[in-house]
Amino acid sequence: MTQKFSIFNFQFLILLFIVLLASFLRLYQLSNVPPSASLDEASIGYNAYSILKTGADEYGSRFPILLRAYDDWRPALYVYFVVPFVKLFGLNVLSVRLPSVILSILIVFATYFLTRELFKKKEGTNASYIALFSSFLLAISPWHIYISRLGHEANLGLVFFVFALTFFFFRKFYFSFIFFALSFASYQSEKIIIPLFLLFLLFLFRKEVLRKRKEAVVSFFILCIIMLPFLIATFSGNALIRFKGTNAFDRNSIAFQVQIKNYQKAVENNDFLGKLVNNRRTYAPKIFFSNYIAHFNPNWLFLNKNNDKHKVPNIGLFYLFEIPLILFGFLALFLKKIDRKIKIFIIFWLLVSPLAASITNDAPHAMRSYTFLPSWQILGALGFVLVLSYVKKSIKYAFLTLFGILTVWGLMNLYLNYYIIFPKEQSNSFQYALSKAIPFVLQNEKKYDSIIFSNKENLYQSYMFFLFYSKYDPDIYRKEGGTKSGGFAETHSFGKYRFEPIEFTKMRKGNVLFVGNINDFPDNTKIVQTFDNLNGNPAIVIVE
Repeated sequence: MTQKFSIFNFQFLILLFIVLLASFLRLYQLSNVPPSASLDEASIGYNAYSILKTGADEYGSRFPILLRAYDDWRPALYVYFVVPFVKLFGLNVLSVRLPSVILSILIVFATYFLTRELFKKKEGTNASYIALFSSFLLAISPWHIYISRLGHEANLGLVFFVFALTFFFFRKFYFSFIFFALSFASYQSEKIIIPLFLLFLLFLFRKEVLRKRKEAVVSFFILCIIMLPFLIATFSGNALIRFKGTNAFDRNSIAFQVQIKNYQKAVENNDFLGKLVNNRRTYAPKIFFSNYIAHFNPNWLFLNKNNDKHKVPNIGLFYLFEIPLILFGFLALFLKKIDRKIKIFIIFWLLVSPLAASITNDAPHAMRSYTFLPSWQILGALGFVLVLSYVKKSIKYAFLTLFGILTVWGLMNLYLNYYIIFPKEQSNSFQYALSKAIPFVLQNEKKYDSIIFSNKENLYQSYMFFLFYSKYDPDIYRKEGGTKSGGFAETHSFGKYRFEPIEFTKMRKGNVLFVGNINDFPDNTKIVQTFDNLNGNPAIVIVE
């Protein structure tokens, strides 16, 4: 039987240590790693600041359900979590990331209770051991650490999803359904994942649900009420812009173009089988299947040879020592006497999580398939306990020592690659140089009649970074015109500032300060100041 949880027992002390470890790994150097605000964080932060000050976003929309942002119309729920932190700590990167980190620490705690409840009927081992180890693996997870330290709505979607599952298995349907609805409202991927999970859980555990049918019906009604405005917004024309931009089946997508070339090649070679396999009716299924399978590719999961998005440099989404644990975890699903429904649930979780990412480009995608977590960690914990149960008592301590050494080595590798190497290697991705150039411009703005920022390359969407780092008054900003469109190559202007491609020879008339990329100016141009990325490479120059 599972030992009763109490703050006075050893389990609590271990769990407390795990949560403290998770807290350290997520809070340490939070303002500096990543090195500066990302494109999304700048937008989320400034719009939270605007809503705090005026009740409206940068476009003037009051308390929006969808954040228009860069014309990608993302769910706005995370912005409202950022608002009180901006109030407390001001408009800065810490305020944008802190709510995500706090919630992501809570998910480590929730994983313990979810896993313990899943395996409470498991014979032969203490379910609490599996639960503790699941939480531990999530606490040190490179995947979870990387994304949880970003101020992004993906974290909100995952946290609410795990809360919803936890309350569901505790048969607290009121809370479960509310969190399912909030997860749906948090992130685009969850709009596909959550309905599938709800239908699956209601079918698989229909007997358990029917025992509390009154609570389940009321809970479902509450869920519908919460989800309705988000459903209406989701299927509006504007909300579908984001999907159209990331749709893997669009004719202009790379994957679709590859399929067209394969078909043309087959026609040229009179290859009947090639024409059969690559005809236009098979394009979509092939693209989907290829994207889906890619999320289970061991190279993508455990290695990072190509500097993939949302990964710690030189480290995969999982540590290499987790490979045998996960394999043994699959073995344990069949060898151990685990409730059949729980087995089906875990397999379903693994199979469904990459669906949303599989219909978009850039697959496999660590953020869009984030709902995978913590299912992999639960499997790894199950495998660890299985191995431990079969290891002879005489070598059990040797096995635990070996695992401890591998864990310490993994954490040292994580520290080196994430906290030291990552900021230097990827500071350009977070437009670090721009974050340093803006304060210089603000200190010298009175000297110039006009200031022009490029909006390309190292200064992509520079208008938003300027609003964020300058803490530009939202009310004044909108009176000066506000944002008309945040699209791919839009120009912006307010006050004495303009954000547009620099054509230096045509624009150099008058008392103007230019902030641009090095290649925006002729070789003999006199440079006032240069701003480098953390790797020492010059990225932005300021020219009079």
